[in-house]
Amino acid sequence: MRINRRKAQPILRRMLIPMVLLTLTEVMLLSGTFIFGGAIQELDENAKGIVQGKVSNRTSYLQNEMINSWSNVSYTIQVINETAEKFDQDGTIDLDNIGKNSDACFPLVSEISGNLIEMLRSNKVTGAFVVFNTDDPEMLRKQKSFSRPGVYFRDLDPDTSASVRNSDLLIERGSVDLVHSLDIATDSAWKPQFIFKAENEETYDLLLNPQEQGYKNPEAASLTELGYWGKPHTLTDDDKIMISYTVPLITSTGKVYGTLGMEITLDYLATMLPSEELMKDKPSSYLLIVKDAKTGDYMTVFSSDDSIVPNMEILDVSSTNNGELYFTGTDNERYNMDMEYLQLYDSNGPFESDQWGLAGAVKEHDLTEFSSHIMSYIIVAIILTIIMGIAGSVLVSFMISRPIHLVSKNIQRMDTKRKIRLPRTNIYEFDQLEESIEKLSRDVIDSATKFTQILNKASIRIAGFEIDMNSKTLFMTDGFFHIFGKEIVSARNMDVESFIREMKELEVYKEEEAEDYVLYKMPYREKEIYIRLSYSSLEDKRVIGIVEDITKTIQEKQLIEHERDHDLLTGLKNRRAFQRIMQQLFEKGETCLKKAALVMMDLDNLKQINDKFGHDYGDKYIQAAADSFRKYTPSNTIISRNSGDEFYIFFYGYDTEEEITRILSGLKKGIDQEYILLPPMQRLKLKMSGGISWYPRDSRHYGQLLQYSDFAMYQVKHSTKGEISDFDLGAYHSEEYISQNRRELTELLEREKVEYYFQPIVDAHTGEIYAYEALMRGTMPTLRNPAEILALAREEHKLDKVEELTWKMATSTFVQHVRNKRIKPDCKVFINSLADYRLSNRMIEFIESECKGYLDHFVFEITEYAETDKEAMDVKRVLVNRWNTDFALDDYGSGYNGERILIELAPKYIKIDREIISGIHLNIDKQKIVENTISYAKERNIKVIAEGIEMEQEMHKAMELGVDYMQGYYLARPYTEPPQISEYILEQIRKDRKGIPTECS
Repeated sequence: MRINRRKAQPILRRMLIPMVLLTLTEVMLLSGTFIFGGAIQELDENAKGIVQGKVSNRTSYLQNEMINSWSNVSYTIQVINETAEKFDQDGTIDLDNIGKNSDACFPLVSEISGNLIEMLRSNKVTGAFVVFNTDDPEMLRKQKSFSRPGVYFRDLDPDTSASVRNSDLLIERGSVDLVHSLDIATDSAWKPQFIFKAENEETYDLLLNPQEQGYKNPEAASLTELGYWGKPHTLTDDDKIMISYTVPLITSTGKVYGTLGMEITLDYLATMLPSEELMKDKPSSYLLIVKDAKTGDYMTVFSSDDSIVPNMEILDVSSTNNGELYFTGTDNERYNMDMEYLQLYDSNGPFESDQWGLAGAVKEHDLTEFSSHIMSYIIVAIILTIIMGIAGSVLVSFMISRPIHLVSKNIQRMDTKRKIRLPRTNIYEFDQLEESIEKLSRDVIDSATKFTQILNKASIRIAGFEIDMNSKTLFMTDGFFHIFGKEIVSARNMDVESFIREMKELEVYKEEEAEDYVLYKMPYREKEIYIRLSYSSLEDKRVIGIVEDITKTIQEKQLIEHERDHDLLTGLKNRRAFQRIMQQLFEKGETCLKKAALVMMDLDNLKQINDKFGHDYGDKYIQAAADSFRKYTPSNTIISRNSGDEFYIFFYGYDTEEEITRILSGLKKGIDQEYILLPPMQRLKLKMSGGISWYPRDSRHYGQLLQYSDFAMYQVKHSTKGEISDFDLGAYHSEEYISQNRRELTELLEREKVEYYFQPIVDAHTGEIYAYEALMRGTMPTLRNPAEILALAREEHKLDKVEELTWKMATSTFVQHVRNKRIKPDCKVFINSLADYRLSNRMIEFIESECKGYLDHFVFEITEYAETDKEAMDVKRVLVNRWNTDFALDDYGSGYNGERILIELAPKYIKIDREIISGIHLNIDKQKIVENTISYAKERNIKVIAEGIEMEQEMHKAMELGVDYMQGYYLARPYTEPPQISEYILEQIRKDRKGIPTECS
């Protein structure tokens, strides 16, 4: 029983709180006029406006340099194109082969070098270059690397005066002959040709983006319309980071033969964007940013203070309700970002999705520093005013509440069990209150006496009580504890503490407890009684309740429950009760069931008895069968009448099947001895047919045992009759049953009656879940096992439908789990795919539509021993490339052609077969196989997954051998709700990685 002990508020507090609130309200109204009048916000806006003005001016300056100076290459393009056409016409060069080698372009490079140097000087850039290429850009993008001839000049300090002999220049790229002819020094990273590598993707774009647009727009009004501003990059083996501007070289006939470009190093760019001007002596930075209009990502091209934001960093930019941008810097501080866009491309240009802009980043705290100082002064003034107001309120409240407090103390000292008499205060209002209290005391005592007399007249034993925790008083009717059987406990003169102590002694008899009642089951005069205590907690710290003897009500309820769960004719458990009990037993598992047998019995000849002698004798026949079951089976056997002539008998908890067999033999002999009398006084022996399914030999699942015993019984029914026979798996898979399976397979495929379980694949280094494997389970009555489904589908030539169903259901189920946050968004899913079947175009379109944004999460898992179909695998390879995902080779080591499939498939993941992993800690040969597989995989950047880990020692050995990921029942079993890894397993993985031996190791 729970008692509410919260105290009421004294009058001093009731008076003090409103006065304090009034004081606070007045102070807040006065101070709010200034704080919320807009003055503080105006100070903040002025600070932001200053920064915005500086960013705008610097943006205008930078845009002017980038458009009118750095990218002013029109004249140089014209000169190079005219020279190239002239040399091509007179045979000096062959433009069709100019990109083959340095010799092919040497005459043209020698001729235009002066023009490049002149452009380098006039445009005030740090580098100028020409690259020659006549190959298809799309073909080049597929190559991992390639080289092209050309020339590259660099001036690291374009602001200083130019040298007449070009001694301030360096050649970064150019042939040996060109270096000798120009007499210009080479840089330490000099190379005779431009080398492009796939890992430096931006260098591909610098060369190929303008050329691609040149092929698409050979008649553009100006070649500068096809120009491309490249993001930060470096030359091969060079450490200088730069941005570049490139345009295509196109002859008057529309032939694209190269790219002209200029560079600006980030070091030179830093001199033009001084962060100190944004905010003196405070952390701030200019950021040159490229915003991708398609994705909305902000990428930092250049940061004048990389301690705030590093170069080439994707910024997580957010916006406030009024559109102001902000981000969190590397120092975990919030920075306001004011950004102005640079108009580098035409609105309909090919590269308009790259929106360049200049932003100023200043700490939000620094912007509002001045207004914060003003605000702190206001707060100090408010606090002082509040302190003075509260002190005055306390003094006034105490002076008013003192007389009332004295009266309250007098009342508390009174004995409420007697009629009370209070001394007068000679204050009119309080004297009237005391007279009312005295009258109320007399009325309460009279009412209590009447209430007790009424309870004594009731037809059931009942009593009541009331506890007042404020006054520590107790009221109880006579005979309260007598209902509990405590005859010697008297209710007279009992205090609250004694009452609570007596109630605690009764807690050992608690049968049931809820929020507002307690049910006690107690021994009383050689029988059991049920007592219910109902109570309520009132707001004024009072608890009231009644106690009543409800033994008769409980007994009636138990009788109803018995009739609900038992068959009226036989007294056996009915079908619903049997189902409930069986589910409870099977949830406990093998520790409770041990060896068990489910027997289904069907009475023979019942219909003939009903037809010939009437249903009364048919009922006697059923009752005799039920009596024989009770008579010849142990007391813990569960017996149920399922329907008219069908019975279930469940034996469980035995150590061996032989014990159950002996009991069944005794049951059969006993049944053979039983009979009923039919008119005229003729004996009819009991005869019945039965089927037995064994746990766990035949199945561990109740549903399957039920189905197997039913099948075994009907086998007997249609053959020998009158016998009890075991379930025969061979007969179960007979032609008739296979026909049923075929019908179920058709229904399974048409109605998509499958569900997917998910088993985690764990990172062996961190213990984190890296991926899940989607495992199919049928939901048909008999067709559940995926191996049976695949075998039957292969016979019925329906594997293509299984492949389509697998990908449709597995992908949609996985995406639903991710969206419901049951699977982390970065997890992958391994989906078993048949190597000799392809997905239809309709299904591919469905998956790409329904699973958009998750396609790169799907891993195609191909079994080693599967027969491959070239056309089907070609389609899968196209999907792997299009979805940016990978292959996984399943059951590696289980087949005879594993090496061949490994080479042909080129998977990203190898899943070592569970037969190899099983007992690997005890088998050196298995360990050697895994070591060789891992060695082969590491050299080719293939990840190895140990599949089928079911023991802790297997997990430790797999980690010791160096597998990348692990999967198995020891880590987590597959469930429809994607499971997580237990803390115990995570701790084991961490200890292994730290080299600390575990208790089991």
